[in-house]
Amino acid sequence: MRVGIYIFILLILFVGMVLAGFSPDGISLFVTGTMEAIIVLGSVFGIMPVVQFSAAFRNALENIETAKLDRNGSTWTMIEHSEDFFRQRTLNSVFYEYQTKVKGQRESGQILSDIDDYINEDMLALHSWQALVSQIPGTLTGLGLLGTFVGLILGIQGIEFTSVSMALMSVQSLLAGIQVAFYTSIGGVILSLLFNLLYRMAWNTMVRQLGMFSYEFHRNVIPTVEEQTLYRERREVRQITELLDRLPKTMGYYAQSGGEVGGILPSLAGDNEQIMMPQILSGIRDGDFIFYLQPIYNLNTKAIIGAEALVRWNHKKLGLLSPAVFMPVLERNGYITKLDQYIWKQVCATIREWIDKGMRPVPVSVNVTKTDVLAMDVAEYISGIVEEYDISPLDLVIEIAENSYSQAPEAIVEAEKQLRQKGFKVIMDGFNGDYFSLSSIPDLSADLLKLDLRRFAGHQNQDTLDEVFLQTRKLHYQVTAVGIESMEQLTMLRKSGCTEGQGFYLSRPVSPHAFEALIDAELKERQ
Repeated sequence: MRVGIYIFILLILFVGMVLAGFSPDGISLFVTGTMEAIIVLGSVFGIMPVVQFSAAFRNALENIETAKLDRNGSTWTMIEHSEDFFRQRTLNSVFYEYQTKVKGQRESGQILSDIDDYINEDMLALHSWQALVSQIPGTLTGLGLLGTFVGLILGIQGIEFTSVSMALMSVQSLLAGIQVAFYTSIGGVILSLLFNLLYRMAWNTMVRQLGMFSYEFHRNVIPTVEEQTLYRERREVRQITELLDRLPKTMGYYAQSGGEVGGILPSLAGDNEQIMMPQILSGIRDGDFIFYLQPIYNLNTKAIIGAEALVRWNHKKLGLLSPAVFMPVLERNGYITKLDQYIWKQVCATIREWIDKGMRPVPVSVNVTKTDVLAMDVAEYISGIVEEYDISPLDLVIEIAENSYSQAPEAIVEAEKQLRQKGFKVIMDGFNGDYFSLSSIPDLSADLLKLDLRRFAGHQNQDTLDEVFLQTRKLHYQVTAVGIESMEQLTMLRKSGCTEGQGFYLSRPVSPHAFEALIDAELKERQ
């Protein structure tokens, strides 16, 4: 295709040269010469970069295939360190920015950015002067029409019928003007059509190559969100268990835990759980488990309208540890309910402290698991805690994961119903935009859905996001976006009509004391 486009460029230039060579006069020569110059500039600065980009995407596809065949490392690792991936300077430069960003995200444990955020049609259009080059066909046609008007005006100006000889000269002048008009208009139309056909062919070829590259990159190179999350959790847990294993082996640290081990992270089972489980139980007894609060914002006013309580393990030796380290172990050993009960009480106690200080509390959401629902009367238990600390059910919001609904729908829906009867607001956490999964849950009555943004990365998902919020409004569901990590995501959400959300871009989880400071600062700013 590249050779065909080069031949087409030469053909257009040849046609322009023929038109200039057979120009009947100086005006026609000037107009066709100008058209030829514009075509040359458009080919050099518009079409040639597009052809180079197409070749670069083919080179990238070859590199992906080569990386797939190499058995010495993963495809992602090889491409992540490639310095001449596209063999084209502009795309290599943009890809280097992407590599740098992704490297930082991997080190900090964030979800990796999508390649489409960096290399897309908008970026290619900018670097190939598309906005300007796309105007060339119209410009060529306009120059042809300009030559037509100039020829006709010159022909009409020479008309004079005072004598027979002057009349004959007038006719000759008029015919010469018509010839200029006809020649330039035909030349402009021909060159305009040819250039437009050439540019469309080159651009569509490049877009096709971009699509093939993007498809192969997503399929074979960048890990899926689920793979990234699993990799991050395994790495973090492995690091922590190695550190725990180096601590002094006293009775307080090691006790045998019975039971059969299996589940989400099988490679970390066995000896690792014998290391971690006694320390986790000891940490619960000693109050080492705490919660952080991640603010939920009104995306239009940036006001804090709520918070989510996220459990952390404040280990005496290792510092603050994330749930990825201990949650799988607790779930496999049946102790998750014990920790949840502890956190629910701590959250209610904190809300009571806020009220006693004269601070107007914002709703704080806590997580309720499937295990909690199956092991106890959740509605009765949480209602009892709320009464004990003398707070309103509206101050405590209950979050239930979407997969809990699918795994034990009857029990979860019944618990949801009882919680709502007692005045609690219930949220389905982890909604991914799949309305079929919602319709499969009988009698679902959640007050709000939390939309996981990890599945909507990249500018190309704006339409999908718009459709999600359109459907939620039709079904009368309120939606909060979770996982806002960039200004681009925030902009997409605002365009879709989303009004509330949370994420690292807005605020990381903070301690209750720091959260109070955020509320105080917001109140002072309003005053």
